[in-house]
Amino acid sequence: MRRLIVGVDPGVTVGLAILSLDGEPILVESKRDWSLSELVKRISEIGEPTLIASDVSPASEILKNLSHKLNAVLFVPSISLGADEKRHIARDYADFYELKLRNAHEVDALAAAVKAYRHYEKKLRHVEARMKRISIKVSADDVKDLVVRGYSTKQAVQFLQSADKYKPPPIIRRPIPKEEKMKSLIEELQNRLANERRKAKYLRQVNRKLRDKIKSLEAEILLLKDTIKEIQSEQSAQIRREREYSLLLDELEKAKMKIREYHLKLEEYKRRFNEMQRLRSLESQGRLILLKPVESFTDKGLQKAFQLYGIRAGDSVLLLNPSGGGATTAEELAKRGVKTVVAKGRMSHNALEIFEKYMIPVVSYDDLKIEWIEGLPYVDSESLRKAVKEAGKREKLAIYSEIKTILDDHRREIAEEV
Repeated sequence: MRRLIVGVDPGVTVGLAILSLDGEPILVESKRDWSLSELVKRISEIGEPTLIASDVSPASEILKNLSHKLNAVLFVPSISLGADEKRHIARDYADFYELKLRNAHEVDALAAAVKAYRHYEKKLRHVEARMKRISIKVSADDVKDLVVRGYSTKQAVQFLQSADKYKPPPIIRRPIPKEEKMKSLIEELQNRLANERRKAKYLRQVNRKLRDKIKSLEAEILLLKDTIKEIQSEQSAQIRREREYSLLLDELEKAKMKIREYHLKLEEYKRRFNEMQRLRSLESQGRLILLKPVESFTDKGLQKAFQLYGIRAGDSVLLLNPSGGGATTAEELAKRGVKTVVAKGRMSHNALEIFEKYMIPVVSYDDLKIEWIEGLPYVDSESLRKAVKEAGKREKLAIYSEIKTILDDHRREIAEEV
């Protein structure tokens, strides 16, 4: 099994970055809701970790548990890596190896793994060079694994020669002395200071180059200004006048087009205004009635119609889809005091009974000539009155037929008794 350096960014979405002990990329990925057991299984499928790397100090409990379960050394930086530092480390590494990082979790995990590799890089390279010089048949990765665990190269080679099969020794977690912590912290701070100084030096160089560029551009601008003054002759003035004239002609044509457009709009507004005046006149004379529309005969549809059209007592309503209504919705509409109900389609028997109870006539949409104006339905008052009258006749005929049927049944029963 190959030895690994594993960087982990824990959280709801877990970032995972795996490198070889040579610092080469093996895998970078992320997954949502990754449990500890699933993470252990995923890492074990690839190899055996030598290092579990964190990007924050102190390390989270998840990383401590992970390093314990996998018997790997837990690398924790002396100071938590800053966001800029992590982006810089991960971007440079990803660009070099042509990796594509999909999110911040993968960036953090990769930065942690690279940071751990760089911390042990000198020791690992020393082992690689030493193993090339000596002809001993032991795995260089196993020697590196032991060196990371605290062995010297010589001790590691002796240990591997005496073992039939290498099994990583358990990690003894000893408290790090305060002096060692301080030394590591000072080294980290010195490295960061050196990086910041290099960055500042680079930015100063860029700044100097930009200042030189500005001076060059300013000189070029002065030269261009002098050139412009030289070519401002009568010919250039004539060209400028012709260009201005052409622009004015274009603006004039655009203005004419806008005038035509506004004229058409004005005519349309006039037509609509006259139509609305005609409607208002017919409404005021009682010759035309607005049917306030209800899109769906449901509680939600009624509330929407009440809010949009202010349905109140004496109004006539148009049920565009009466199929969804029952006794409850009919009761709610009836209590509003509507005068007439026009239904476009079949209505339930329960709803019809409620309207009959409140003596509200129900007229079929097909029996009327409805005119839609400005998106609203209007009907001729006389046409509506006749339709209501016809609906009343049909209702009376239905009642008469029902009563006649009852009387005929009663007479038949009497005749049978006699």
